[in-house]
Amino acid sequence: MPGVFVSTERLDLIPFREGDVDDYHRVWGDPEVIWWGASPGREASAGALARLVARITEMPDGMDWWWLRRRDDGVVVGDVCLQQAPEPFGGVEIGWHLAREHFGFGYATEGATPLLSHSWEIGLDEVIATIVPMNLPSVRVAERLGMVRRGPTLPRSNLAHGVWVAVRP
Repeated sequence: MPGVFVSTERLDLIPFREGDVDDYHRVWGDPEVIWWGASPGREASAGALARLVARITEMPDGMDWWWLRRRDDGVVVGDVCLQQAPEPFGGVEIGWHLAREHFGFGYATEGATPLLSHSWEIGLDEVIATIVPMNLPSVRVAERLGMVRRGPTLPRSNLAHGVWVAVRP
């Protein structure tokens, strides 16, 4: 299928597009999901998505944001990303975000697993995930991906984040 970056057993990873406002807002506009600063309305989500899509075009080859779209019914359940990590972390960051109704089905791990493989294919030696330590579901995803906690907790978006690291096998 055109536009599919990679497929897993249940998911297609497809690139973000500016027209994906409904999917973006369903994930990024939900304060139960994006509790550190959800988008306050659909118009704000449209602007945030447009800025993100523009930023993606500036990312190094192999880095992007992808929707996790269920293969059986086409529903977008969340997203995964591979991007430059912000300071003070540095390096390349892997991330995942799921719409609330899709928590607990293993989609984040399933979607992030091929991104780790992809990161080794594009020559990265390590990938980090920055996670608020009390966000236990994300910590468990990182652990299922084989990531280990490293270093001190550092500030990001006014919250303390721990750093989990995966190293090239």
